[in-house]
Amino acid sequence: MNDLVKVFALGGLDENGRDCYVVEVNNDIFVLDCGTSLPDKTIPGVDYMIPNPSYLIENKDRIKAYILTHGHDESMSGLKYFYDKAPAPIYCTKQTFGLFMGQANALSVKINPKVVIIEPSSSVQIAGREVRFFQTCHNTVYSCGVAINTTQGFVVYTSDFIIDFVGQNKGYYFDLKALEELSKEQILLLMSESKSATRSGYCSPKHRASKLIEKNFRDEDKRIFISCFWQNVFRIEEIMDLCRKYNKKLFCYNEYTRTVINVGNQVMPELTAGIEIVNKEDLLRVREKDLVILIVGLDEDLYEEIDLLADHKNEDKRINLNENDIFVNASLPRPTLETVCTRCMDKVYRTGCEVQWLKKDQLTSMHAREDDLKFFLSVLKPKYYLPVRGNFINMMANAKLALSMNIGLNHSNVFIMDNGMELVFDGVTRPRLIPNEANHINIEPILIDGTGLSHVGSVVVDDRHELSQDGVVVIAACVSIKEKKIIAGPDCQMRGFVFVKEAEPLLKSLSNIFVDEINTEFQMEEFNLENLYQRVTERSKRFVKRENGREPYIMPIVDILD
Repeated sequence: MNDLVKVFALGGLDENGRDCYVVEVNNDIFVLDCGTSLPDKTIPGVDYMIPNPSYLIENKDRIKAYILTHGHDESMSGLKYFYDKAPAPIYCTKQTFGLFMGQANALSVKINPKVVIIEPSSSVQIAGREVRFFQTCHNTVYSCGVAINTTQGFVVYTSDFIIDFVGQNKGYYFDLKALEELSKEQILLLMSESKSATRSGYCSPKHRASKLIEKNFRDEDKRIFISCFWQNVFRIEEIMDLCRKYNKKLFCYNEYTRTVINVGNQVMPELTAGIEIVNKEDLLRVREKDLVILIVGLDEDLYEEIDLLADHKNEDKRINLNENDIFVNASLPRPTLETVCTRCMDKVYRTGCEVQWLKKDQLTSMHAREDDLKFFLSVLKPKYYLPVRGNFINMMANAKLALSMNIGLNHSNVFIMDNGMELVFDGVTRPRLIPNEANHINIEPILIDGTGLSHVGSVVVDDRHELSQDGVVVIAACVSIKEKKIIAGPDCQMRGFVFVKEAEPLLKSLSNIFVDEINTEFQMEEFNLENLYQRVTERSKRFVKRENGREPYIMPIVDILD
């Protein structure tokens, strides 16, 4: 009897990040990755977006495994926020789990998961079913793909990868032998990443920065500043290798960089082996030509740090970027951050320092390009193909690439899906694509702010938009219900709305509305704050709209003494 196989995404389709793919085999659920994505400027005050866990929580008894393929935010960071509501064993490499827990601790998110450590190329039994892992090369250490066996064949998920047989070290080894062994089996479905599917050729060797930046370590007698993203462990290791090779001493620019390096050393003890790490107290005792200052950050936060450094507004005033320094920007921005990166680098140039700004035509992100994808397809020759991980344009390019290869893939067995759509294989009829009906699988992102300990709803986001556009008006008073009178106030304050000195008539009118509504509420049988606030808000908004066309956020506050 054939296994019933269902595949769908809670995130990761037609978007960058928030990757979370669910494979159901009969009654068992396997969750492949569970990451975060970063919000754009239309969602103010939000740190992360995570996959909606409602489906997993409702079906928590059927979850057999969370499989984390590598230690990047978009692949692992969402799980910690709801794991305690839908617990199941986490399968990943020791290094990925170290990064997972290191980030959870840094964000003060308490989690005590059950983990099963696997080798990046290995085979394990999960719920009586064979699950194979095969090591791939990506810009974090010991990444892997996964293959789940069913009676119809293996469901294979590549995660992020590039084809590179000359690994920097064993942490970035592409295991061709493991892939060759898998190719001997029937491959039901191949799910392959799409983020660089529009780019021709192989990614390798343009993913290596060492040859581009080595001259700064070898030939120059200047202090070196170098920036990169924390998730690019490959790049950090390249910098460490150059420090070792040319006997440079390393200084971590800020506390975030120190935390990243400390977590890296816990995961990979060899990361800074043989390199002298300079303490804050000893910074001025080191000859500048012997010093490398590493600046590590996350997306826009990294560029903000560089901006402050170039403006001489950084916290540590001993670190002053000037004409005696070299600044190497090895942090390639994603498309939405290119403007931010350009603005901060413009300030770096103004300091007079020597600048090496690595661009996308020199250095590529470590994601599968056309020939990388063709290699995987030609080796595994899947019966069905599903592009994942990327925007629609990238997934479509991935699909068209598969159609062009003459390996039996056509428009009836290559699928483009949206989050929440189900791809069903029953082994009898043709695969079915089932649209996501209302309330069947909730795919609305969960918004996380602060430490992530509280969720942000759409109402809060709407309020923040209102605050950012038209400002806020706060009206407060202290009342005695027993005496039915106002004890203190009202006090009316405005921010981001109009210049207060020019708004005396407006302030007086709003205060009068507030007093009028409080007196009206005193006449009611029961003093109801909710009703009072609603009336004050509605009247105030109508009045302000009529007076100057603005719609500020109205915040009435009543302190009851009795």
